Amino acid sequence: MAKIIDYPRTSLRSALQLADAVDGFAGSCSAELAAEKLGKKISGAFAAQIGSAVKFGLIENKKSKLSVTPMYRNYKLAYTPAEEASVLREAFLLPPLFSSIYNRFKGQKLPIEHFEKMLMKEFHVPDDISSRVASYFLDGAKLSGLLGTDNTWLEGKDDVQSAEFEETNVIEVDDDVSPPINRNNGPTRDFHSNQTDSSGKSAAYQLEIRGPGINFSITIGEEDDLEIVQIMLKKISKALKLEGI
Repeated sequence: MAKIIDYPRTSLRSALQLADAVDGFAGSCSAELAAEKLGKKISGAFAAQIGSAVKFGLIENKKSKLSVTPMYRNYKLAYTPAEEASVLREAFLLPPLFSSIYNRFKGQKLPIEHFEKMLMKEFHVPDDISSRVASYFLDGAKLSGLLGTDNTWLEGKDDVQSAEFEETNVIEVDDDVSPPINRNNGPTRDFHSNQTDSSGKSAAYQLEIRGPGINFSITIGEEDDLEIVQIMLKKISKALKLEGI
């Protein structure tokens, strides 16, 4: 059965830095201005930082114009540290993967000794990025006051819902995504525009790759989505090499 996973590709701390930069321009600016303020260049890494800030609900990104959200405003204008931490917890638990992990271990000690393996096995995070995702989760959980230094949950929200997004940046992956691929039954790829704006022009692209052990689809609306596609293509390449194809 296909699983739906969605996770930020930078930390909550990094997302806050970007939101702070955007807020410095009266709450709205171009991606180029935000990058310049942070001393960065427009690149895949910066696109990932933008995508993460969107996933955490701190900014909006519309055609490379960035704007802070009401959630960020609530964080910035918090009256007390407790109120500030409450907003950070809400932001941290927005990504479906992070809320799923929280619900899975709420009231228990987080199994740090095999956390990365658990992300790969139970939550279907790709092997080559599991270490980074684990560090983003732990850093954000501690920054938001959810996780203590001994890796136990300090406090949190009741009944946090694990979202299953069906929007941009959603990945669908089978439980096993890298078995040998038979040339006669290889993956099929459908690539087509599935969204249009008011002028009738394509607003995003839908990519699907299906084959033995693979059921992958993603809506490509921004450049950093292509890096996710590359991860899946590398897995297919490894499977083809194992078969000597």
